Amino acid sequence: MLFITGLYLSLKLGAINYTNKALIKVLSHPLTSSKVQDVVIDIRIPRITAALLVGAAMAVAGSMMQGITRNPIADPGLLGINAGAGLALIIGYAFFRHLHYSFILLLCLLGATLAALLVFSLSYSPRKGYNQLRLILAGAMIATLFNAFGQAITIYFNLSTSVIGWQAGGLVAINWNMIKIIAPFILIGLILAQLFAHQLTILSLNETVAKSLGQRTFMMTAFLLGLVLILSASAVALVGSLAFIGLIIPHFIRMFIGRNYRYILPLTAFLGATFMLWVDLVCRTLNPGYEAPLSTVISIIGLPCFLWLIRRGRQL
Repeated sequence: MLFITGLYLSLKLGAINYTNKALIKVLSHPLTSSKVQDVVIDIRIPRITAALLVGAAMAVAGSMMQGITRNPIADPGLLGINAGAGLALIIGYAFFRHLHYSFILLLCLLGATLAALLVFSLSYSPRKGYNQLRLILAGAMIATLFNAFGQAITIYFNLSTSVIGWQAGGLVAINWNMIKIIAPFILIGLILAQLFAHQLTILSLNETVAKSLGQRTFMMTAFLLGLVLILSASAVALVGSLAFIGLIIPHFIRMFIGRNYRYILPLTAFLGATFMLWVDLVCRTLNPGYEAPLSTVISIIGLPCFLWLIRRGRQL
């Protein structure tokens, strides 16, 4: 119900509000040239599509990261992946002021991969596997370092106008061309994640148990981490650096599902998409004519949710 209501309100409300009759007319004749068609078909539907894809990608990436590391507070943002993607994008803008969407995706993927490799190399031990405390500390250190480099490059090359919108997060500039290039990566990542959900369930139990069941834990970890990088980098390329989605959403799902990722991943994707749809709606309608930053709204919603989870006695 929340999903359907969110879709309906996202089409109807914004800087310009439309009647039900106007919406039905433009949706039943989408190729007819009109002002309503320009807004609904060319602006709002791509934006809604991007919000759904980003919400699903970030939520699933966070859930997979928690399973891979067996750490309930693991999240692509907390482990430096978003910061790595952001630094690579800023470096790209330093040399090329206008970047094609495919180049933005490539830069985000390279930066996220570099950050992930650094974090996991600092926290992995061949004998004991991943040390959870070191993983979080390494992620925080790499994220802080990359953010500092990014700010220095932004100031030196005067890139504030180019990256400020990306840093705050937003769906203002989304169009069909961006969707066509980036959506396939997210959809393929979500499909592969679901196909390997059972292997992720085994990997999330225990290193020794997973090996005793015949799983090649290192190869499976590397493959699943690759999916996390694709999903995270694609989402970051679309809307910028966002936190909390990959941390909070999986926890709500696990309250009711347990540890079976064959059920966790699709429900997490659906809830993440619904959450992002409503967040974008709030950003557009809070002060019509102006856009509230996605990161601000998500943080306002995410912090009470985080505190509520702690009060429930969940070990985050």
